[in-house]
Amino acid sequence: MGKHGESVEYAGVKWHPRQDGYYQNKHRGLLHRFMWEHERGPIPDGMQVHHVNHNKRDNRVENFVLVTPGEHWQEHGDERGVDWHRVGGATVWQGKPYRTVRCTICCENFSTRATVDPKFCGKTCRNRTPRPQSERVCVVCSARFSVRAGTATRTCSRKCTSVHAYAQRGKGLRPDR
Repeated sequence: MGKHGESVEYAGVKWHPRQDGYYQNKHRGLLHRFMWEHERGPIPDGMQVHHVNHNKRDNRVENFVLVTPGEHWQEHGDERGVDWHRVGGATVWQGKPYRTVRCTICCENFSTRATVDPKFCGKTCRNRTPRPQSERVCVVCSARFSVRAGTATRTCSRKCTSVHAYAQRGKGLRPDR
Protein backbone atom coordinates (compact mmCIF):
# COMPACT_ATOMS: atom_id res chain seq x y z
CA MET A 1 0.00 0.00 0.00
CA GLY A 2 1.31 3.43 -0.97
CA LYS A 3 1.49 6.64 0.98
CA HIS A 4 -2.03 7.76 -0.13
CA GLY A 5 -3.78 4.39 -0.56
CA GLU A 6 -3.91 1.33 -2.82
CA SER A 7 -2.55 1.49 -6.34
CA VAL A 8 -4.75 0.23 -9.19
CA GLU A 9 -4.03 -1.29 -12.58
CA TYR A 10 -5.67 -0.31 -15.85
CA ALA A 11 -4.65 -1.34 -19.39
CA GLY A 12 -1.57 -3.08 -17.98
CA VAL A 13 -0.35 0.12 -16.31
CA LYS A 14 -0.05 0.72 -12.58
CA TRP A 15 -1.69 3.94 -11.28
CA HIS A 16 -0.82 5.42 -7.89
CA PRO A 17 -3.12 7.59 -5.74
CA ARG A 18 -2.08 11.21 -5.22
CA GLN A 19 -2.71 13.27 -2.11
CA ASP A 20 -5.59 15.11 -3.84
CA GLY A 21 -7.40 11.81 -4.56
CA TYR A 22 -6.67 11.37 -8.27
CA TYR A 23 -4.77 8.36 -9.63
CA GLN A 24 -1.65 9.14 -11.65
CA ASN A 25 1.12 7.41 -13.57
CA LYS A 26 4.22 9.56 -14.01
CA HIS A 27 4.50 8.56 -17.69
CA ARG A 28 0.79 8.50 -18.64
CA GLY A 29 -0.72 11.35 -16.58
CA LEU A 30 -4.06 11.14 -14.78
CA LEU A 31 -6.03 7.89 -14.88
CA HIS A 32 -9.47 9.39 -15.59
CA ARG A 33 -8.14 11.32 -18.61
CA PHE A 34 -6.24 8.26 -19.87
CA MET A 35 -9.37 6.09 -19.48
CA TRP A 36 -11.52 8.60 -21.39
CA GLU A 37 -9.09 8.66 -24.29
CA HIS A 38 -8.63 4.85 -24.22
CA GLU A 39 -12.41 4.15 -24.14
CA ARG A 40 -13.98 7.12 -25.96
CA GLY A 41 -11.27 8.87 -27.96
CA PRO A 42 -9.39 12.17 -27.67
CA ILE A 43 -10.50 14.89 -25.27
CA PRO A 44 -11.42 17.97 -27.34
CA ASP A 45 -9.39 21.14 -26.74
CA GLY A 46 -10.83 23.23 -23.94
CA MET A 47 -12.75 20.34 -22.35
CA GLN A 48 -12.14 18.54 -19.05
CA VAL A 49 -13.13 15.09 -17.78
CA HIS A 50 -15.42 15.38 -14.75
CA HIS A 51 -16.29 12.66 -12.21
CA VAL A 52 -20.12 12.80 -12.13
CA ASN A 53 -20.40 11.54 -8.54
CA HIS A 54 -17.49 13.79 -7.35
CA ASN A 55 -15.54 10.71 -6.18
CA LYS A 56 -12.05 10.98 -7.73
CA ARG A 57 -11.37 7.34 -6.90
CA ASP A 58 -14.45 6.07 -8.81
CA ASN A 59 -12.88 5.64 -12.23
CA ARG A 60 -15.65 3.91 -14.18
CA VAL A 61 -16.07 5.29 -17.69
CA GLU A 62 -19.81 5.76 -17.09
CA ASN A 63 -18.88 8.09 -14.18
CA PHE A 64 -17.14 10.50 -16.59
CA VAL A 65 -18.55 13.40 -18.58
CA LEU A 66 -16.84 16.12 -20.61
CA VAL A 67 -17.38 19.67 -19.35
CA THR A 68 -15.95 23.11 -20.05
CA PRO A 69 -13.60 24.59 -17.41
CA GLY A 70 -16.37 27.05 -16.40
CA GLU A 71 -18.90 24.26 -15.88
CA HIS A 72 -16.28 22.26 -13.97
CA TRP A 73 -15.53 25.24 -11.72
CA GLN A 74 -19.25 25.74 -10.96
CA GLU A 75 -19.61 22.06 -10.15
CA HIS A 76 -16.69 22.09 -7.69
CA GLY A 77 -16.83 25.71 -6.54
CA ASP A 78 -17.33 25.00 -2.83
CA GLU A 79 -14.66 22.30 -2.82
CA ARG A 80 -12.14 24.66 -4.44
CA GLY A 81 -12.38 27.41 -1.87
CA VAL A 82 -14.99 29.81 -3.26
CA ASP A 83 -16.61 29.56 0.14
CA TRP A 84 -13.33 30.26 1.97
CA HIS A 85 -14.21 33.78 3.13
CA ARG A 86 -17.45 32.66 4.74
CA VAL A 87 -16.08 29.51 6.38
CA GLY A 88 -12.26 29.50 6.60
CA GLY A 89 -11.78 33.25 6.68
CA ALA A 90 -14.11 33.66 9.65
CA THR A 91 -12.05 31.26 11.77
CA VAL A 92 -8.83 33.15 10.96
CA TRP A 93 -10.24 36.41 12.31
CA GLN A 94 -12.16 34.99 15.30
CA GLY A 95 -9.30 35.26 17.78
CA LYS A 96 -8.01 38.66 16.63
CA PRO A 97 -8.69 41.47 19.12
CA TYR A 98 -10.29 44.73 18.01
CA ARG A 99 -8.32 47.96 18.42
CA THR A 100 -9.10 51.62 17.79
CA VAL A 101 -7.48 53.56 14.93
CA ARG A 102 -8.01 57.15 13.65
CA CYS A 103 -9.02 57.73 10.00
CA THR A 104 -6.57 60.04 8.15
CA ILE A 105 -9.38 61.73 6.17
CA CYS A 106 -12.30 62.32 8.56
CA CYS A 107 -10.28 61.95 11.82
CA GLU A 108 -12.97 59.67 13.30
CA ASN A 109 -11.95 56.71 15.45
CA PHE A 110 -12.94 53.24 14.21
CA SER A 111 -12.41 49.64 15.34
CA THR A 112 -10.41 47.15 13.32
CA ARG A 113 -8.88 43.70 13.61
CA ALA A 114 -6.35 44.43 10.86
CA THR A 115 -2.73 43.61 11.67
CA VAL A 116 -1.42 46.60 9.66
CA ASP A 117 -2.73 50.06 10.54
CA PRO A 118 -5.46 51.00 8.05
CA LYS A 119 -5.51 54.65 6.95
CA PHE A 120 -9.23 54.97 6.23
CA CYS A 121 -12.42 54.12 8.09
CA GLY A 122 -14.16 52.96 4.91
CA LYS A 123 -14.57 53.22 1.15
CA THR A 124 -15.98 56.74 1.28
CA CYS A 125 -12.86 58.16 2.92
CA ARG A 126 -10.53 56.03 0.79
CA ASN A 127 -12.20 57.37 -2.37
CA ARG A 128 -11.76 60.96 -1.16
CA THR A 129 -7.96 60.67 -1.22
CA PRO A 130 -6.19 62.24 -4.19
CA ARG A 131 -4.67 59.72 -6.60
CA PRO A 132 -2.33 60.24 -9.52
CA GLN A 133 -4.16 60.51 -12.84
CA SER A 134 -3.06 59.46 -16.30
CA GLU A 135 -4.20 61.01 -19.59
CA ARG A 136 -5.21 58.43 -22.25
CA VAL A 137 -6.75 58.24 -25.72
CA CYS A 138 -9.74 55.89 -26.19
CA VAL A 139 -8.93 52.98 -28.55
CA VAL A 140 -12.48 53.10 -29.95
CA CYS A 141 -13.49 56.76 -30.41
CA SER A 142 -10.08 58.48 -29.98
CA ALA A 143 -11.46 60.79 -27.29
CA ARG A 144 -9.04 61.94 -24.58
CA PHE A 145 -9.94 60.86 -21.04
CA SER A 146 -8.41 60.81 -17.59
CA VAL A 147 -8.03 57.63 -15.54
CA ARG A 148 -6.32 56.64 -12.31
CA ALA A 149 -2.65 55.83 -13.00
CA GLY A 150 -1.75 52.16 -12.95
CA THR A 151 -5.05 50.85 -14.34
CA ALA A 152 -5.33 48.93 -17.61
CA THR A 153 -8.32 50.95 -18.89
CA ARG A 154 -8.17 51.60 -22.64
CA THR A 155 -11.66 53.01 -23.30
CA CYS A 156 -13.38 56.21 -22.20
CA SER A 157 -16.87 54.87 -21.40
CA ARG A 158 -19.00 51.77 -20.93
CA LYS A 159 -20.29 52.10 -24.47
CA CYS A 160 -16.75 52.12 -25.92
CA THR A 161 -15.78 49.21 -23.64
CA SER A 162 -18.70 47.21 -25.03
CA VAL A 163 -17.74 48.02 -28.63
CA HIS A 164 -14.10 47.13 -27.95
CA ALA A 165 -15.02 43.84 -26.20
CA TYR A 166 -17.28 42.83 -29.10
CA ALA A 167 -14.49 43.52 -31.60
CA GLN A 168 -11.98 41.53 -29.53
CA ARG A 169 -14.33 38.53 -29.22
CA GLY A 170 -14.27 38.20 -33.00
CA LYS A 171 -10.48 37.94 -32.82
CA GLY A 172 -10.62 35.37 -30.01
CA LEU A 173 -8.91 37.77 -27.58
CA ARG A 174 -9.84 38.91 -24.12
CA PRO A 175 -11.21 42.48 -24.08
CA ASP A 176 -8.47 43.75 -21.75
CA ARG A 177 -5.65 42.79 -24.16
